[in-house]
Amino acid sequence: MPSSPTRRRIPGAALAVLLLATAATGCGGGGSEAAEQKGAEPKGAPKPLPTTAGEVEARMLTAEEMPGYRVVEADSWSEPRPALGTQTFKPRACAVIAQPECGAGANVTYEHDGEPEDLHPRDITTTLYAKGEAAEWMAELREAEERCGTFRSESSFGDGVHSDRRTWLPEPDAGDEALRVERVTEAGEETTLHSLTTYVRTGDLVTAFHHKISYGPALDKDHLATLLPSPDEALVDAQIAKLLGDRPA
Repeated sequence: MPSSPTRRRIPGAALAVLLLATAATGCGGGGSEAAEQKGAEPKGAPKPLPTTAGEVEARMLTAEEMPGYRVVEADSWSEPRPALGTQTFKPRACAVIAQPECGAGANVTYEHDGEPEDLHPRDITTTLYAKGEAAEWMAELREAEERCGTFRSESSFGDGVHSDRRTWLPEPDAGDEALRVERVTEAGEETTLHSLTTYVRTGDLVTAFHHKISYGPALDKDHLATLLPSPDEALVDAQIAKLLGDRPA
């Protein structure tokens, strides 16, 4: 039975975001095995990648390492977490875009605390995959680039059929490989969800950087333009560097 995730919530956070349910897709369990230690590590040798939930959590960025942001929620889990619900996709091949949480992992949610004020959170999730499965998942995601520019999705929460548009953006130079995609979801007549997600694979780890906003038709277009998610290469570089053990303690 999956263990309960360790959750710490900082009170007073305003998380005004509509979350889509995780797809109930199968995935392999567990993270990659830690390499056997043979003697002492040479001085200056790179640190091994995290292989447990605790190790992943310890290498997620802290508020002190993200000037202008504050941590509003942190999670870690040692086994796959049950899906909150299911989503169906047309075409069905587009279901790969809903990333399953395989094995151990950690998540941190941040809010921008500077100027201009932005209450829409940034979310970073690092997930451990069984050996080789992270690369396989990224390959499936690449295949979806050509056939999932537009699609329809419906969740088990009964909130209707959503119309989705995805735009694949230039890949950032990060980790072993990376993908970046913008998604616009029309969730009924009153709500539009706009997200920018960057996926970075480092060994058997996949780190997903999400920036999501939701808005209605009454929002001024000029104001909306200031809120739309945009790539944050400094954030991606800082998090991947810390996973690799390159940042000072």
